[in-house]
Amino acid sequence: MEVHDRRDVLDVRNAIVSNSSFDDVNMSNSEFHNVNLSVAKIHRANLANAKVEDANLSNAYFTNVNMSNVKIENAQVAGMMINGISLGDLLQAYETAKTAGGN
Repeated sequence: MEVHDRRDVLDVRNAIVSNSSFDDVNMSNSEFHNVNLSVAKIHRANLANAKVEDANLSNAYFTNVNMSNVKIENAQVAGMMINGISLGDLLQAYETAKTAGGN
């Protein structure tokens, strides 16, 4: 199925569209629920102001991304690395510095 140069609202349910390709597509204000994006490749995507909830990002790899003002809450972060440094180690160093500083 091809949808080219169209301005339609798609309502896709109970479908298998694996191995699909989306290029130069405006999907702003779209909702994805119960979607399997494992092994997906996302390039040059604008996810500003997006909300990701109840998602499995284990073993995901982010490179050359703007994560300024990103908030992460209630997340499982075991093994998470930021620029090659364990997040657990960073949090432990932060707590140590905070305690040593008397805050």
